Amino acid sequence: MSKKISSRKRKATASKHTDTHRVFDLVIRFALALIFSLSAGFYIHNALDKFHGVDLIHPNPETLARALSILAIGLYTLMIACLYVLRLRPMNKFAGVWPCAAAILGGFLMSGLLFFSPRTDLPLSVQVAASVLVLIGNAFAVMILLRLGRSFSIIPEGRRLVTTGPYKIVRHPLYLAEAVATLGALINFLSPWALVLVAVQMAFQLVRIHYEERVLRETFPEYAKYAKHTARLIPGVY
Repeated sequence: MSKKISSRKRKATASKHTDTHRVFDLVIRFALALIFSLSAGFYIHNALDKFHGVDLIHPNPETLARALSILAIGLYTLMIACLYVLRLRPMNKFAGVWPCAAAILGGFLMSGLLFFSPRTDLPLSVQVAASVLVLIGNAFAVMILLRLGRSFSIIPEGRRLVTTGPYKIVRHPLYLAEAVATLGALINFLSPWALVLVAVQMAFQLVRIHYEERVLRETFPEYAKYAKHTARLIPGVY
């Protein structure tokens, strides 16, 4: 009789723990969705303001490219907000402060560029090229997020293994797209300290990839075969 009571207590405790975890997950999910939604609104509003200053008959290439790049950032951020609400529950995750810190710093440290003064002495062609890189990087990021769908995650978690579309070419196409956009942003804020910031961000991104791949290998047995035949970031190089 005592064993049955003990078993029921364990089940009740486990159920209570699960319910608490679900509530915590929902709170975090919707809080982050709200933060990303507000950020997306800021970028999209900023982009629309810049579009108002564009002469449609004789558009300034730099102004148009800058407006489009900011709009792409806004749409990318809005996509993240939506996926945070709709994403699947993780089958496995890498616990610990360091993996979470590496993921957050690797994903968002580049936002620190906004604390630097943008370069105003760059040739028009360089300014256009920088804005185009930001536009291309974020546009591809939106397309990749659409393919990744509800499997999206910031911290290392395993929800569903995606190996089609851009994931058939490289294992981390989203990080590659983000790197392209970061390069464009770096050009706009180019300075020794900006270079240091981006270098540190890239280092954390590589650490983030390491933890993410460990989770995927543990969660999906087929990942090892997929990784063996698919480049990590750059086909034929890395």
